[in-house]
Amino acid sequence: MRPLLEVFRRVIDSPTSVKLSPFIRISIAYMLWEIWKGRNSSRFAGQVMRVTEIMRHVTQWLRSTHSLVPNKTKCLRFVCEAFGLWGLHIISTQTWTTIRSVRWTPPRVGQWKLNVDGASQGNPGPSGGGGILHDSTGCILFAFSNFYNIRTNTEAEAMAIRDGLLLCEEQNITNIVLESDSKVLVDMLRADSCPHWRLKNIWADIMRCRGRITTITHQFREGNQIANALATHGVRSHRRTVFSFWQDMPIAARGAHRLERLGIPSLRIHRTPLPAPPRQWRIAWRRSRVVTIGC
Repeated sequence: MRPLLEVFRRVIDSPTSVKLSPFIRISIAYMLWEIWKGRNSSRFAGQVMRVTEIMRHVTQWLRSTHSLVPNKTKCLRFVCEAFGLWGLHIISTQTWTTIRSVRWTPPRVGQWKLNVDGASQGNPGPSGGGGILHDSTGCILFAFSNFYNIRTNTEAEAMAIRDGLLLCEEQNITNIVLESDSKVLVDMLRADSCPHWRLKNIWADIMRCRGRITTITHQFREGNQIANALATHGVRSHRRTVFSFWQDMPIAARGAHRLERLGIPSLRIHRTPLPAPPRQWRIAWRRSRVVTIGC
């Protein structure tokens, strides 16, 4: 907890003008929120609360918040002082930030939507896959989470698609809308072509079930959160699990499912370099750890 206590000490010792800065007040409140979430995760989910994770989340949040603030040149002094309390300094950069709302949408009546995702820690590294099948009302027919040993991201994504389609084949489900956040595999499925020799056997199983798919769509990761949580669970659990009820899924997947049923969207933040933008800023850790801020 020393880094967090150091931040509080810097705030107490800072001038009054800095203490009253909205950047300081909001960032301290957000840091307390992250500490509270970490404590609840430790208490109810058995996860270890790490100070480095809290600091990383706070700086990521500062990055996103700063990108939305207009007239940065007018508040440069206060921004520098506020971020200085976090051990950060500002360097000019040139980026453009776009923000869009992303949400999961149910399939049409008579169709089933299969959302899948793969995860690999290291690429290649320990990997897993997960997926979930919804009907037109958003109800779950099944969900799965598997461990795939040492694989690449593309292999894990393909294996998740295969496992989801095989489960659909076991239950004789057709008229499937397949949705994945892997643009590479979505393009391969649309073209019915696989140029990767490592996926030869996996691809053969997918093509055997290809007739059950009516539509193939690409979804951003922010709209594919349940499958992402299931894939991450597969990497951590090192086992194969099939869930028949949403209450049996991991806590992260259950939370994402509740948000989907309520129709609550997620925000996707994308930053693009510009050839000649206005003056903007980048925040970097003094210990050579870089965190980028654009607008």
